[in-house]
Amino acid sequence: MKNLKKIIFIGILLLIGSKSEAQQLPIYSQYMFNDYVINPGVAGTLDYIPLKMTYRNQWTGFNGAPKTVTFTGHSPLSDHIGMGTMLYSDVTGPISNSGLQLSYNFRFPVSGKYCEWDKRKFLSLSLSTKLNQFTFDNTNEMNYSQHAPDGLGVIDPVLPEGMESSYNVYYSLAAYFYSERLYAGISALDIFSTSSDLNILSNQDDGFTNNIVGQYNFMVGYYYPIDQQLNWAVEPSLLLKKTSYSDMQYHLNAKLIYQDFIWLGMSYRQFDSFVILLGADYGQYFFGYSYDTSVSNINNYNSGSHEIIIGYNFNISRKRDNTRLKKRFEDRRNLLNPFKEYKRL
Repeated sequence: MKNLKKIIFIGILLLIGSKSEAQQLPIYSQYMFNDYVINPGVAGTLDYIPLKMTYRNQWTGFNGAPKTVTFTGHSPLSDHIGMGTMLYSDVTGPISNSGLQLSYNFRFPVSGKYCEWDKRKFLSLSLSTKLNQFTFDNTNEMNYSQHAPDGLGVIDPVLPEGMESSYNVYYSLAAYFYSERLYAGISALDIFSTSSDLNILSNQDDGFTNNIVGQYNFMVGYYYPIDQQLNWAVEPSLLLKKTSYSDMQYHLNAKLIYQDFIWLGMSYRQFDSFVILLGADYGQYFFGYSYDTSVSNINNYNSGSHEIIIGYNFNISRKRDNTRLKKRFEDRRNLLNPFKEYKRL
């Protein structure tokens, strides 16, 4: 517990202590069901390969609103090594980001070797590399010069004519702590890059530059059975997000789970929206749906946001029934040999 308190305290300090540009990475209302998109440190912490596809249609009915498609998967390669990957496409009006991310993880126990097996705790450290294509395509958009603020119809020199793309490589760091029922993680996404300037929507002569800024995330959650038969459980969680140019935003979440089969939940994204969550996890199959209703002024111009996740878990060890409710992280613990001697870190 002391180790956990240190991790949580350091995570919050890093978020609050950072300089605080608008959020550029996609929003995921169901990040808690595919937390690899928020924290790559999750990769390799299960003894199966979870493949998931997420589709998000944000601000339905709003012209040019964000639409995001993401494919993720990760797998352990050994007791201590894991890898993950993500393909993504995020389109907002004439601007799109698409690319591929690869993650390399190393995990180890942080509890003593004589600690009871169901009380062991683990830490996973991650380094991720992402190749990103940033594209501005106004071939299907209106003629911006017709709406120039001065009414003269002067074309903005920052806006390219036609379509232009920029390719950049970004690096992310993450740490993920988990036990049987408790998990916490901190991630710094896209904090290093091969070039800070995208060379699109920039005008060096006038001092205007367009950059992808890093995003810092801290998440924590707890899985709590509420009856002796272990049929019902609740799982509250918290996500804190921050960039070097935006204030910190919190996401409060809670879901009610029945027999580790179906769940219903609610979320609140600060200054943005309320979210309804529902889904089912049947054996190797996974389905999740969320609906967001805005609490800001943009609510008057859209009919909400929809997000769908579908997934399939490929077993890489012996087949088993879905016992996540009774032993939430049993699969993760079995990755490490319980009879092997580990030194306390």
